[in-house]
Amino acid sequence: MINKTPEERKAIAAKSVATRQANIAKRIAEEEAMALQANALYQKIKAMESKLANLETIGAMQNLSDKITGKSLLRHDQIIESAKPWQQSSGVYFLIDKDKIVYVGQSVNIYARIPTHHDKKFDKYAYIPCMPRLLNVLESLYIHLLQPKLNFNGNGTLCVPLTLDKLLAEATP
Repeated sequence: MINKTPEERKAIAAKSVATRQANIAKRIAEEEAMALQANALYQKIKAMESKLANLETIGAMQNLSDKITGKSLLRHDQIIESAKPWQQSSGVYFLIDKDKIVYVGQSVNIYARIPTHHDKKFDKYAYIPCMPRLLNVLESLYIHLLQPKLNFNGNGTLCVPLTLDKLLAEATP
């Protein structure tokens, strides 16, 4: 450096300062990139820990279900896959006890109506979907045809919305 002119020395010093500043800026950029990468990894770890906790909960619930019910719980996707579309639930229903139809009824909401029959003994049910405007006719036809024991009142009279005469009158032009 002794052999250098003051301008050359100044240029070398300026180059040295510029190199140091560039190295510092590069180090800061690398540290920031590493911090961003570390944060991204931290977020991934948190997400994986959350998934693991969820899986552990699912496993615990599966074990509990198996112990209590002897059955496995369905996964969310299995429940969705087996779902059926909600439809009109009006119709004529049949309460069945030991393979005999013991009662015929009607409802615009079969699923709400059947559980209200706690006063009747039955172990199964069936129903035929029907438009609400035809419920009285269809129910009456089935009651007249099947004459289920729980559709009779205490006097031995068949309880039916439409008498057979009324049904026959509606059928004749």
